[in-house]
Amino acid sequence: MDIKYLIDYFAHASVKFTDVFTKKMEPGEVDVGRTTAPEKCGLVVPLAGSAIFSFNGTPYMMEPGMIVHAGPQMPIEVRATGHKGWEYAVVHYRLPIEETALYPLAEQHFLINTGFNTQIISHVQQLIESYSFPGNMAVFKSKTLFMNLLEDILVAAKMKVLDSASELMEQALQYIHENYAEQISVSNIAMEFGIERRRFAYLFEQHTGMNPSTYITEYRIRRAKDLLEYDVIPVAEVAECVGYVDCFYFSRVFKKCTNLSPSAYRKMKMEESNYM
Repeated sequence: MDIKYLIDYFAHASVKFTDVFTKKMEPGEVDVGRTTAPEKCGLVVPLAGSAIFSFNGTPYMMEPGMIVHAGPQMPIEVRATGHKGWEYAVVHYRLPIEETALYPLAEQHFLINTGFNTQIISHVQQLIESYSFPGNMAVFKSKTLFMNLLEDILVAAKMKVLDSASELMEQALQYIHENYAEQISVSNIAMEFGIERRRFAYLFEQHTGMNPSTYITEYRIRRAKDLLEYDVIPVAEVAECVGYVDCFYFSRVFKKCTNLSPSAYRKMKMEESNYM
């Protein structure tokens, strides 16, 4: 689930908290033959243990830090796994019928990876306690806690995405450093990491401060400068060593980046070494 779409959904949809409940299961216990509540959406929040939670036949490996959203009237199957008891909370909310066509996410099941977050669990527990009390003040407090819980989930999920993207971009940098001599392109690298090209370019620029095409070019030119300090390597061979098949194109790119042709740069470095 793209966190941007999830934030847009909860920012604009008229979601309204309805109820919350918890359930415990013993290790190995199986719960089948039920469906999610009619006309309600839900967030399944693990509190302890682990389980395989299936909606419409799609399984999710769940433990604290992995929240699943589900739509109304979906077939459920729950299998408690591990050696500890499985405990989870289901937070229900409702979307006005006239908005369901506008927000298809409401009727879908998907995973929200927040990472283990004590604030989320704390807000769930507070929501459970508040919902158990009668009176309008408890109703108001439950509404507030529900919105706070949504905020916690979205912020944690966004941070998780940024952390994951940062790690992925470090891997992309390593890939460039190891393959700059090959005929690589932004599209090739994005495909290598399973990311849509524009999304990859955006994440890369957020991480490095420059677009991937510029980074590849500048890295190649830095490597070319190192090779040009050796007078025995022809310029055409230097070009091939840093990923340029066309020597003339390499010379144009090099001059654009350094204001010197490769030959002029080499001559300058040779003169500098003579004075050392």
